[in-house]
Amino acid sequence: MKKQKINIKKVVYVILVILLGKMLAFIAFELLSLKLVRSLEERGFAVIYNHILGPIYSPLPAGIYWVFIIIGAVGGFFLGLSWWRIVYVEHRHWSNWCKCNRKTKAQK
Repeated sequence: MKKQKINIKKVVYVILVILLGKMLAFIAFELLSLKLVRSLEERGFAVIYNHILGPIYSPLPAGIYWVFIIIGAVGGFFLGLSWWRIVYVEHRHWSNWCKCNRKTKAQK
C-alpha cells in the first residue's frame, strides 16, 4: 500500500477557498434580505426580524441562512480542489497566459 503525504499547502488553500465560498454565500443572503426588506417596506408591511445566530438578525428564516452557508462551503470545497488542480498541477494560471499573450503580440 502506498502512503500519501498530506500536503499542508493544499489543505490551507482549500480551507481558504471554503471560507471565501461561505463569505460570498453570506453576502448573497444579506443582499436577498435587503431586497426583501425593501420590497416589504415599499408595500407598507411591517418587517419582523428573526434571530439567526449571534448578532445576525434577518427577516428570512434561519433555515435559508444555513442553506446558503452550506452551499457556499460545499461549493468552495469543490472550487478549491479544481483551482488547485488548474494552478498547481496543470500550471494553467494567469501569469502563463500573460506570457503567451505577450509572445503572440510581439510576433505580429
